[in-house]
Amino acid sequence: MGKRLFELILAIKYRCQGNEEQIQEELGLSQAEFNGLIVLDEDQEISGCAFAAGMGLSPSRGSRVLNKLVTHGYVKAKPSAEDRRAVLVSLTAKGRRTRRRISERMAACEERLRRRLDEEKLQKVTYALELLEAAL
Repeated sequence: MGKRLFELILAIKYRCQGNEEQIQEELGLSQAEFNGLIVLDEDQEISGCAFAAGMGLSPSRGSRVLNKLVTHGYVKAKPSAEDRRAVLVSLTAKGRRTRRRISERMAACEERLRRRLDEEKLQKVTYALELLEAAL
């Protein structure tokens, strides 16, 4: 009998996690910094609450990650003009460079998959992963 769905998910997670850890090590990022930078697009400004939600964290935990990113110069945060209690977050030049480097390394991982799967199989895998994400 084949592996159970959960076992397959774990196997994929562990392999992806190894790639993620390698990227983090190459760029000198903690897991929290890596995940925080993934949430932000290059030319985007989002609220602190949206940042935390994008990371799947509570606003207080998201704030701690955000403070770490600000301290290390990856992100700038400023009060919202509409609501002074809210903060708006965007990447600094250093953050944009690092985000691009993360994207390049992620694209290299994807390219390895593309070389091993033909276009039809790749579309099926993408569709199945989208279904799985929506179901979770």
